[in-house]
Amino acid sequence: MANEVYTRTNQALHFARMAIDAWYEAENSNALSAITMARYHREHALFHLHRGVLAVAHEVADRYRWPLLEVRSLDVMLEPQTSERFPGPEFAELSELAHAPDSWLGRLLRGWDILNLPPRPEEAKAPADDLIAVSAVKASVDWSLDDAREAHAALTERVACYREGMVEW
Repeated sequence: MANEVYTRTNQALHFARMAIDAWYEAENSNALSAITMARYHREHALFHLHRGVLAVAHEVADRYRWPLLEVRSLDVMLEPQTSERFPGPEFAELSELAHAPDSWLGRLLRGWDILNLPPRPEEAKAPADDLIAVSAVKASVDWSLDDAREAHAALTERVACYREGMVEW
């Protein structure tokens, strides 16, 4: 495999697509483990999409020869100070999308933040109400399959657009 910056972006997009497809299959499954598998694939898709955005930012930084390839935090990469210090249309666009809570990137980052929060216990039901033991930790549903599909499509589109702009004619 090539040791190029764009390789990581391609891998992240590929694995995100696989996770989204598996998530869809798990949600439509009647298997006993369907709920667990859907949660797993949800987190897997979120991880790879987050990783993909960071990889795109690294790809852009590499194209402009900016010293940002060592930055491992998407929050640091997309803060307004970074786009002011390293002006470019790609960082400006990603930074703007990241700070718009209703955008695909804003929802992705919110889902990532929620995923990394420590679990909070649900309020316990009275023992007589429930004869079957259930998990005391509630799963977050703030990141949906539609959000994942939208983020994947938008990120794929942004990558194609950025790469087209990087080609020297």
